[in-house]
Amino acid sequence: MTNVTDRVDAMERKLAGCVVLVVEDEYFIAADTAEALRDAGAIVLGPVPSADDAMRMIEEFKPSHAVLDLNLDGSGARFDIVRELKGQQVQSIILTGYDPSIVPRDLADTPCLQKPVIYNEVIEAVAVQPGRFPDPGAWGRGTEGPAD
Repeated sequence: MTNVTDRVDAMERKLAGCVVLVVEDEYFIAADTAEALRDAGAIVLGPVPSADDAMRMIEEFKPSHAVLDLNLDGSGARFDIVRELKGQQVQSIILTGYDPSIVPRDLADTPCLQKPVIYNEVIEAVAVQPGRFPDPGAWGRGTEGPAD
């Protein structure tokens, strides 16, 4: 029989090995997304509020996953970050208020969740994606980044 502590521990480890970049310009959504991912065991990069900040983070660190909004700073839907991440084989999840039909065909395999966000759905979407690092603890201890 599984007790409550075992279930909580399993939930906290659900994203162990995941280094997740959060790209969101709405403060509360960004903070809540990052907190939910950390609570599930992920190492969180950011959150960052702009495309420029996201691109810098992608260059400096190689995340295993990314959770990102398409409309940063009210400039409309942008897909350049998703395409960059896809080119680097980083698993991405789009969080958006737009209808999912706006996502271009070349990104149709990228999971898209509708706002308002249900954070358990975000965790599940990240958890089912491949791309975990074997020793996430070493990543944050003075290494240059996770090993490929």
